Amino acid sequence: MDQDHNQPITTGKEKGIGSRGFVVGSLTGCSRVLGLLRTMAESKFLGASATRIADAFFLAFRVPNFFRRLTAEGAFAQAFIPVLAQFQETGTREELEEYVRVVAGNFGLVLLVVCVLGSVFAPAFVTIFTVGSTPAWTADGRFDLATGLLVVMFPYLGLISFTAFLGSVLNSFDRFFVPAFIPVILNIAMICAMLFGTTWFVERAYALAWAVIVAGVIQLLWHFPSLMSLRLLKLPKVNWRLPGFTQMMKLFGPAVFAASVGQINILIGTQIAASLMMGSVAWLYYADRLIELPVGMIAIALQTVILPSISKLHNRGDEIGFRRHLMWGTQVGIILGLPAAVGLFVLATPLTATLFFFPDGEFTWVDVEKVAVALQAFAVGVVPLMLVKIFAPGFFAKKDTKTPFYYASISVAVNILVSLSLFKFIHHVGIAIATTVAAVVHATLLMTGLMRRGDFEISIGFVKVCVQTSIACVCMVVVLHFLSPLDSHWMDYSIWTRVVWLTILVGTGALTYFVIGLAVGLRPRQLVGPS
Repeated sequence: MDQDHNQPITTGKEKGIGSRGFVVGSLTGCSRVLGLLRTMAESKFLGASATRIADAFFLAFRVPNFFRRLTAEGAFAQAFIPVLAQFQETGTREELEEYVRVVAGNFGLVLLVVCVLGSVFAPAFVTIFTVGSTPAWTADGRFDLATGLLVVMFPYLGLISFTAFLGSVLNSFDRFFVPAFIPVILNIAMICAMLFGTTWFVERAYALAWAVIVAGVIQLLWHFPSLMSLRLLKLPKVNWRLPGFTQMMKLFGPAVFAASVGQINILIGTQIAASLMMGSVAWLYYADRLIELPVGMIAIALQTVILPSISKLHNRGDEIGFRRHLMWGTQVGIILGLPAAVGLFVLATPLTATLFFFPDGEFTWVDVEKVAVALQAFAVGVVPLMLVKIFAPGFFAKKDTKTPFYYASISVAVNILVSLSLFKFIHHVGIAIATTVAAVVHATLLMTGLMRRGDFEISIGFVKVCVQTSIACVCMVVVLHFLSPLDSHWMDYSIWTRVVWLTILVGTGALTYFVIGLAVGLRPRQLVGPS
């Protein structure tokens, strides 16, 4: 046995949380840019309202992604990382290795069974996601196409879920680069499929489906070298009674719901959208893809680095550091998130037209208008969505999954109520509004819960940051209002004219926000964070 086998395992010299956040955010930003390129290709390749392919593929792709985010990225990480941090701080290396091996074995076995059942019962999943509109989907062929695509893509759930588990291990050891690069692989694979793989299939959507599977395999193998360097690439082991695993499972149940409320709301929205006119599912998908750019770059990056950090701080008994990290994440979310949300709202039509509208593509100008208005509804909820990602780790780090479970339940109830109240009157836009309202409620509940526990406070400094950010955003809106052409002009512009105009608008808006922000007191050092 190695001499250090029974010694606590350490992560080595840790970089500041701001540096770690920058690494994750930068790579996530690259991924999101590639994701936008992928979505642009999808809009030309699949269209939205004019073809049945778009609705069928997006629904089939959403099923494994829904369950992946529900278990792997959401609940699993929130339950797994705090227990792993406990072993890092107070356990031995042998205990930590055993915990990782057992979780890998148990989780892998469950995923294998789920993937087999998912492929077998693919028609049932499509029925669930199109509840209330299955006859219409069956009549125009979308149901059969979505089912066939789902059979191919469902194993991606197992591949990417296990990949997310490996990524959680690396994140806990301050290895953020490898997990953050994962989405880039998927985007590259799907873009290549649309460029080169469509001639191999009678139904071109299957080229994308198989690209997803290939990407999943590469994403999984991508983690192996880093795990080997940490001496954690061990054979999985099945043991349902290991204390660390049973402790994780006690957290896992409520966390499934609490950490993944956004995905549950998306499921509800997809079901309702499927009952509306053809194209509704695709319109919400394209709008959501644009929202994912700031949410992914900022909120996911913050959540990724905050959870391991505050879990370790809690285990050390450093409650002051715990509160400082949460406050830093909240302020960064506002400083970067609010201008992103305002920009998406003001530039909804220019963004949609420039990225998705091509003269010879399947995406029509009607689609531009439908996506743009949904994007504006989603944009209002960008900051609340970010705050949810930042506040929730404050509970999970202390192994409290029940409180966020209750808050998430209320958020889902609000989403259902608002969706059902609005979709008959304003159609897919009502679904987007419901998602935003639910996010506002969820973020408010989480914040008040943290305040009651003494883990967060609305200090003078926090209010000052909010006011400074708001002033800079108002100035940015004024500049964009006078500089931007009318929305109707974007239909007549050539592709390159749109690109030039959008670059000018985004650059000018960002510059205005930066200059005014500095003038009213915002400083770059506020993004660095506590050490």
